[in-house]
Amino acid sequence: MGELPIVFLSGVLFDIQAMVYFLSVFHLLSLLPFNPGNKKYQLTLRLFFTLGLGIIILLNFIDMEFFKIKTRRSGVELFQLVSDQSNPVFSYIYNYWWLTLLLLLTLFLIFYFYPGQKTIQHRPKPVYATVSFFLVTGLLFIGARGGFFTYPIMSVDAIRFVDPRWVSAVINSPTQIITSYTSAVPAPLHYMSDEESIEIVKPYKRESNTLKLKTKPNLVLIILESFGRDYCGFLNKEKRFTPFLDSLSKESLVFSNAYSNGTTSVESLPAIFASIPSLLEVPYINSNFQNNVVKGAHHYLSKNGYDCSFYYGAEKGSMGFDNFLKISGEISYYSRNEYPSKKGDYDGHWGIWDEPYLQYFAGELSGKKTPFFSSVFTLTSHDPYKVPEAYKNVFKGGDLPIHRTVEYTDYALSQFFEAARKQTWFDNTIFIITADHPSHSKNAYFYSPTGKYEIPLLIYSPKLIKAGINDSATVSQLDIMPTLLNLGQVKEPFFSMGVNLFELKNRIAINKDYGVAQVIEYPYCLRLFPEGFKMHIHNKFTPNELARYELTDAEKVIQARLEKELLARLQLYTNNLLNNSYYLK
Repeated sequence: MGELPIVFLSGVLFDIQAMVYFLSVFHLLSLLPFNPGNKKYQLTLRLFFTLGLGIIILLNFIDMEFFKIKTRRSGVELFQLVSDQSNPVFSYIYNYWWLTLLLLLTLFLIFYFYPGQKTIQHRPKPVYATVSFFLVTGLLFIGARGGFFTYPIMSVDAIRFVDPRWVSAVINSPTQIITSYTSAVPAPLHYMSDEESIEIVKPYKRESNTLKLKTKPNLVLIILESFGRDYCGFLNKEKRFTPFLDSLSKESLVFSNAYSNGTTSVESLPAIFASIPSLLEVPYINSNFQNNVVKGAHHYLSKNGYDCSFYYGAEKGSMGFDNFLKISGEISYYSRNEYPSKKGDYDGHWGIWDEPYLQYFAGELSGKKTPFFSSVFTLTSHDPYKVPEAYKNVFKGGDLPIHRTVEYTDYALSQFFEAARKQTWFDNTIFIITADHPSHSKNAYFYSPTGKYEIPLLIYSPKLIKAGINDSATVSQLDIMPTLLNLGQVKEPFFSMGVNLFELKNRIAINKDYGVAQVIEYPYCLRLFPEGFKMHIHNKFTPNELARYELTDAEKVIQARLEKELLARLQLYTNNLLNNSYYLK
C-alpha cells in the first residue's frame, strides 16, 4: 500500500508528457500572441483538443483488453497489427462494442464541455501575451521532458521510480508508442571485449547428428497461438484444457522449463526460426533491422536437401511473417490465399479455423518430397476467441474466453495426428510442438517476470525420440533452430544464440520487458536495472511477493556467472544487429 502514492505521482509525470505531445498543436494555437479569437478559430481549437485527448483515450482503451494478452503496453507494433489485412479493425469495434460506445461518449463529453469561449472579447496587451507565450511554452517543455532531467523520460525510465510490477500502471500507451518509435536503434554496447562475449555465448556452431539417426527425418514444427503453460494439464499436474496434448506428452520428450522470447506472435518467428531474441523496444520484424541479412533454419535445411514450407491460415502478408521468412531463407509460404475453401472455413476474423486447416496441412505434407521441413502456425486461440458454430456447446472452457478456443485447438491437433499416423511419412517424422507466447490467466504467477513467458515445448516421434521429461534444463524458443539443424544433420557452421536441445548443458532463457533485460535459469531470474543487477529465486506458481531475494554464498556465485552471461548476450546481439552480422558469411 505504501508504494501506491509513488506509483501515482510517477504516473502523473508520464501522463503530463503524453498530454503535452498529443495536444501540442492545440497548445501552440492557443498560445500564439496573434490568436484571432473568432468563432472559427475557437472551433479549430476545440477540434484539436478533442482529437488530441481522443487519441490518448483510444490508445489506453485498446490496452484495457490487449494488455491481458501481451502483459505489457502496446508500442508501434500496434500499427502493424491494425494494418494487418487478416485483422480487420471492424472486428474489434464489434467484439468490444462497450469500449467503442464508451469512447464515443467520452469524445462527445470532451467536445461538449470544452471550456473555450466562442469569441475572445477582451484581448491581453501584446507584451503580456508574448510573456505568457514564452512562460507557458517553457512549462510545456518541462512537461514534455517529464521534469527537470538531463534527458526526456521514456517508458523504460519508469523502473527508476517504481518496482517493475508497477511499470505498466505508471506509463501510458501513448508514451510507450512514442518510446518504441524513437528508440528502435540501440547504441553499440561495450561491456567486455567482443572476443570475451563470443567465448561466453559461443554463437558459432556446427551441429552433428547427436541422435545418430540413420536417415534424414522429416521435421514438422507446430506453433500454437497463445498457448501458455497455464492451459496445459501436463505442465500443471492437474486437468486443464489440453486433454490431447496431455496424452501426447506421455509419448514425448517434454521440456518443463520452456520460455518464449516475447509476448506477441510477431516476436516469436525470429526467435524460433533464426534464434533472434526480442531485446529491442519494438519487435524485430517491425524494427529498422528488418531487412538485415538473416539465415534461418530453412536456409540451412533447404541447402541440405529439405523441402521447406510454412503454413498460416491468415491472409498473406499477415504480421509480416512472409517477408521475414523470405528474407531468412528458401521457403514456400502458404496462407489463406492458397487454401481451397477460403470462404467456407473462414472464421470471420483472422483466417481459417484450426481443425480444417490442420487437416489441410496433413494432406499437404503427404504431397511433399521427403525429407521435408514444414511448419504450421495455428490461429483460432487468438482474440476474439471464437469457435465454429458446430462446437459452441461441445467445448465448455473455463473462467476465461480463451480456454474454450484452447480446447478446440487441442481437439484439432488430435484430428491432425489421427490423419498423420495413417501416412507413409509419419514413422520417419519428428514433431516439435510449442507456442508463440502465453496469454490471459487468473493466476497472478503468470504475470510475473518468469511466468509471463512460460510455454509448452515437446518433441514427439515414437520411432525416433525417447519419451521423458526434462525438468533440469531451462530452454527457450532460441533453442529450436539449432535443434532443427541437428536433427536435419546440417554440417554447415551457423550463428545461433540458442543451444541444441539434445545437448546436456546448462541453458538459459533471455527476455526484455520495458527496458529490463533478464536471464532465466530456473529457478533463478537475474534482471538488469539502471541501478544494477537483482536476482531472485522464483518457484513456479508462486506470486511475485513470495520471490526470494536473499542469496546464499553459492547463489551469489551463480549470480556472478549469470551477470556475465546476460551482458555478453546483450552485447553480441546488439552489435551484430548494428553491423548486420547476425549470421555466418
